[in-house]
Amino acid sequence: MKKIIYLYILESMAEWEVGYILQAISMESMLKKQDREFVIKTVSTNKNPIQTIGGLTITPDCLLDEMDENNMVALLLPGAESWNSEENNQILEKALSYIDKGILVGAICGAILALADLKVLDKFKHTSNSLDYLTSFSKQYNGEKLYVNSPAVVDCNLITASSAGGLLWAKHIIRYLNVFSCDIIEFWYNYYSTGDPKYFTELISQSI
Repeated sequence: MKKIIYLYILESMAEWEVGYILQAISMESMLKKQDREFVIKTVSTNKNPIQTIGGLTITPDCLLDEMDENNMVALLLPGAESWNSEENNQILEKALSYIDKGILVGAICGAILALADLKVLDKFKHTSNSLDYLTSFSKQYNGEKLYVNSPAVVDCNLITASSAGGLLWAKHIIRYLNVFSCDIIEFWYNYYSTGDPKYFTELISQSI
């Protein structure tokens, strides 16, 4: 069975924030010269298509109660303008459960604010768009002492990132899950963070 990375999709999600993790996972079979070990599946509260901020229409692969928790290795929560909707409460409850169970949870941008409202960030080092963003928009947030001014932060099995931290967020996720060797991850990250063609050559050479 493949290891499942669930991506929660919701109305007005910021689809560009998950672009790098989707790209990295898509290269798995090529760079490892074997069948893919990991698969990303979209999950939502219902089977209705959602529309992203950028205008894409995405139909979920499964519902929340259809998630294969025996084979899942991560839950990713993207930014969105609709996190304050009550229909997201169920996935947030699942996220809390997964954190307690040691399953990786990755949150970026607006999803971090949703976790702040549940006081998750009072226990883990984390980042966000800014500390002011959390203190201004979450009445429940008391994690100032654990805030790290960085594009992405890893603490145990929680990985958070600002809206500008999608690339580093993806790097931390694939490293945490051991999707690739450390060398491949560095080639991949260095290429996409610098655009230097020497890193592209090093990356592609892994598939030859």
